Amino acid sequence: MPRLKYSAASKEDLKEIARFIALDKPDAARLWVTRLREKCRLAATHPEIGDDRSDLGDGIRSTYVGSFIIYFREKEGELEIVRIARGDLEYPFL
Repeated sequence: MPRLKYSAASKEDLKEIARFIALDKPDAARLWVTRLREKCRLAATHPEIGDDRSDLGDGIRSTYVGSFIIYFREKEGELEIVRIARGDLEYPFL
């Protein structure tokens, strides 16, 4: 199983998601962050899940959690979480 690693950008994404949701619903913010982290751990154990998004970068895959997309790639024995974004946003870079 690849070791799970969060990029600096994905850590910031998680903080921003939590802050935004917490403005109205602090308990829901914690729940969403937990769900996102669980899906990241699942991707580390099953790196083939999700969709091939090589159009966004070498080896990039994505998977959904509710209205959020987790972008990740397996690289050198690690599963790197590259970005976490709202589903209505597309990143032309990662």
